[in-house]
Amino acid sequence: MASNAVEERQRTCYASTDPRTNKELAKTLNGKNILIAGGGRGIGKTMAEFFSNCSPVSISLAALEQDEIDEVAKLCKTTNPSIKTKTQALDVRDTAAVEAFVEATVKAFGGVDVAIMNAGRPPQWLPLSEGDPSLWWHSVEVGIRGSYNFARYVLPVMQTQKSGTFILTASGGAHGNAGYSAYTTAKLAMVRLAEIVHAENFKEYGIKAFAISPGAVPTRMYTDFKDKSEGRAWDAPELSAGMAVVLSSGKLDFLSGRYVDCGVKVEKFVEQKDSILSEDLHRVRLNAGLDGLLPTLPY
Repeated sequence: MASNAVEERQRTCYASTDPRTNKELAKTLNGKNILIAGGGRGIGKTMAEFFSNCSPVSISLAALEQDEIDEVAKLCKTTNPSIKTKTQALDVRDTAAVEAFVEATVKAFGGVDVAIMNAGRPPQWLPLSEGDPSLWWHSVEVGIRGSYNFARYVLPVMQTQKSGTFILTASGGAHGNAGYSAYTTAKLAMVRLAEIVHAENFKEYGIKAFAISPGAVPTRMYTDFKDKSEGRAWDAPELSAGMAVVLSSGKLDFLSGRYVDCGVKVEKFVEQKDSILSEDLHRVRLNAGLDGLLPTLPY
C-alpha cells in the first residue's frame, strides 16, 4: 500500500480540506444527504461538523449512545440551522437495526449520497494468547459485520441514484501491530471491502468507495490505555474529517477502491495520480517475492 506520495505528514486539516474556510470545497456537497455510523464522538463527531459546513440537506447519525449523537445533531444545527438531522442508537452488528435505520433515512430525506462507516471497538491491547475470545470477536464483528451491514443496505440506494460515496474508517488496516490483533484484522478486511465495493459499483453505478486511515487520533481507544500511547505524535480528528469531505467532493475519484492515508496532502495525491494508477498503489496485495506482486486485477 505504500506510495512515494508520502512526504511530511499532515497532522490536521489545511486549506484544501477545510470546508469551514474553503467555500469552493464546501459547495460541492450542497444539497447532499450524509449518513455517519459511529458519529457520536471523536472522528465521527468532527466529520459531522465538517459536513454540516457544506450545506447538505441532511445528516443522519448512528452510534451506541443516543445522548451522544443527539448532541452531535445539535452541533450540526448550530453550525447550519437549515440542516435536517436524524439520530438512531444502534449496534452496527445488528443487521435488522441497520436496515431499518437506512430505510428510515431514505424515507425521511430521499436518499444517501455519502455513507461513512466509522464505528469501531477498541482492542484489548493483549497478545492473542491472553485476550478474551468474546471481546476479540466483538471487535472483529463491529468492523466487518458492521461494514457489511451498512454496505448491504446503503449500496442499493446508491445504485438507484447512480451515484454515491462509501467511506470506511480502516485505521490500522495497513499495519500488523502487536496487542490489537482483532482491531487491525477487522480494519484490514475493511480495506479489502472498499476495493470490492469499488469493483462491483464504480463503472456501472458511479459509486466510489474509500478505506481511509485517519492517523493516530486520541480517541477513547487510546485514552483508555494511556500507558500504551505515551509519547506518540497525535493527529487531530479534523485531518480525516477534511479528507472525508474531499473524497466525497469527487476531487480524488481516481483513489476509489484504495487505501487513503489522510496524512498525505490532497495536492500530493493529485501529483502522483499517474504512478498510483500505473503501479496500482494503495491496495492490499500479496508480495510474491523477488518478482514483485501477484498480477493486478482489471479494475
